[in-house]
Amino acid sequence: MTESRDPSNRAAAAEVGRSADDAQEGAPGRVPFTRSFPTLGVALGLVVAVLVLQTAIALTAVLLDPTSGTYSQHPLTLGVVNLLAFGIVIVVATRRSGVGFREPYPLAAVSIRVLALTAVLILGTVILLSDIDNLTRSVFPPPQTLIEAFESLLNAADYPLSSFFLLVVVAPVTEEVLFRGLILRGFLANYSKKSAILLSALLFAIMHTNPWQFISAFVAGVVLAWLLIETGSLLPCLFAHAVANGTAYLAGLTQVEIPGFTGGMGEAVQFQPFWLNAVGVAFVVGGYLLLRRAFRAQARPPEDLYRRPGVPA
Repeated sequence: MTESRDPSNRAAAAEVGRSADDAQEGAPGRVPFTRSFPTLGVALGLVVAVLVLQTAIALTAVLLDPTSGTYSQHPLTLGVVNLLAFGIVIVVATRRSGVGFREPYPLAAVSIRVLALTAVLILGTVILLSDIDNLTRSVFPPPQTLIEAFESLLNAADYPLSSFFLLVVVAPVTEEVLFRGLILRGFLANYSKKSAILLSALLFAIMHTNPWQFISAFVAGVVLAWLLIETGSLLPCLFAHAVANGTAYLAGLTQVEIPGFTGGMGEAVQFQPFWLNAVGVAFVVGGYLLLRRAFRAQARPPEDLYRRPGVPA
């Protein structure tokens, strides 16, 4: 059978999201073009599923805790809760995607230079977002329950190893695999690059479930998505996330006090000194510009690494 050149056939195929060749009846070995997994609606469902599982597993831990909270609120327990909740959703969603466990989670090596500049960019971002957080708390004071939850999470002085496990190991691995691996990959296949970055960052902010972290989580989601797209690897995302959380972890361990930066959420709001914010601006601008230069000097990931053919950039 000869190939059809009928323009109307191509238009009809485009309307249902298939290539013109796929529209030919009986074409052997062809499959209809479908959206990549996950779409925005499905990704939102994955986020809700994680939150529901976190709540259910945490409540189970509380009910089984013979110490009325000592074990169930321990950072190690919280780390295990996160591993189980995220792990179940990631495994089920990856199987549902039909692409296997290697394609959505690329771990290509990146240079030490890129990692070092990533650390500079992230440290500057953490400094500036810390003062934005101070401004937010000065206008909208957080409730006591949220303050107590954060103090439990960041209790590095009393539980140094468990807090490190939760903040620097579990959180980066679980969140990056889900958001920058599975979700961002699917969004880049379905939407424009800008929309994929912003939508994945929005879901990342929603995952944190409180307005006092929304801005910080959204900005972090944008930066981490940019790193994945520029390198084609989850490694700098994992490293950047660990650096960001590790900064908060070290702030809980150190005896050095910097107003507005090392204090706890429950303390009176103070703004950071000018010199610290100046360092933050210098790190962000310098880190970003030097990273862009580093990315231009190395081979870029192929444009179709995540995107399906026919979806505009």
